[in-house]
Amino acid sequence: MKITRVETLRSPCRNYCWILITTDNGIVGLGETYHRADPAETVIHEFANRYLLGSNPEDIEKLWYNMYRAASYHGMMGAELRAISGIDMALWDLLGKALDRPVFRILGGKTHDNVPVYFSGIYDEIEMRKDAVQDWSRECVDAGWQACKTARFFRNLEGRPSDATGFLSVAQVEQGARRFEWVRDAVGGALEVGLDLHCYFDVPAAIRIGEAVRPYNPYFIEEPIQPHNVTALREVRERTGVPIAAGERIFSRWGFQQILEERAADVLNPDLAWTGGITELKKIADYAAIHYIPVAPHNYGPITCMALTHLMAVIPNTRHLEFTAFHYPQWNTYIDEPIVVEEGHLPLPERPGLGRELSREMLELPRISIEAE
Repeated sequence: MKITRVETLRSPCRNYCWILITTDNGIVGLGETYHRADPAETVIHEFANRYLLGSNPEDIEKLWYNMYRAASYHGMMGAELRAISGIDMALWDLLGKALDRPVFRILGGKTHDNVPVYFSGIYDEIEMRKDAVQDWSRECVDAGWQACKTARFFRNLEGRPSDATGFLSVAQVEQGARRFEWVRDAVGGALEVGLDLHCYFDVPAAIRIGEAVRPYNPYFIEEPIQPHNVTALREVRERTGVPIAAGERIFSRWGFQQILEERAADVLNPDLAWTGGITELKKIADYAAIHYIPVAPHNYGPITCMALTHLMAVIPNTRHLEFTAFHYPQWNTYIDEPIVVEEGHLPLPERPGLGRELSREMLELPRISIEAE
């Protein structure tokens, strides 16, 4: 089996780049990467010519290392790793189809019968009033949600522009913590609540926030500061006494090495479409398991969601998969079968490969094709 064609096409919003890898026996693998997709698409075309065309798609490790060696000249982040991630996803989809097996079966089989998800952005469309937050929290618990994440509690605070960074006053921190208190008063411990701070803060502000919300037992605080200074991140973790999540902005196992070895985070949230694909994220998860650290990946696309569902069914240190429920009505139009949460869990796909194809409308979009001469 040889790769004869590599194609890319873009979503109507241009945020998503989909990769189609075709073999000489007609099997097609589908992958995805997203956000700032223009440079990643260019790298995909380069790697198609240099490494993919004429190669056996079953040699996933070999192809990954060939691409990574070329990418490593430019560091461990950026368009090159996003290109590798999308290609790797497509190769696993292709292999599953060639073997007529769902990907989780060829990754080692399941350790979980389904994958727990958390409602990311749970309060994005809710006004920050006590009654509105509490009513919606009760609705979500009644609908089966057991975990969530929000960036709203410490945004749009009185006297602080939404795009400001760093400092928060005592009054502003108290206002943000009060929003968290509303949820606990409404549903108690029935809902795990993670806080996403989007790296907006410096160390003193992050510590102040962590200390303020500690009485409400947050699931985690995600990215309180930029994660690339691991010593600073560990200081936040140690001084706040609350679980810290990090990894969305970290690429490859080498990027996670120091965070794990210095115990700077309690939960890892790598993005499969950015950090190196299924091949690399499984290595990251295995390395995290050595340190007894769970994985709750960042997830922002329909094909990526399918790939993560397979992978998280396999790895034992699965915690929750991020699920941006407000986006899926749109994202489900991109694929041939909708992704549906059932009582806070995703069922395992049983179709060969990743278990979804692009919808007919998406397949009709313009594409760029790289073929063997």
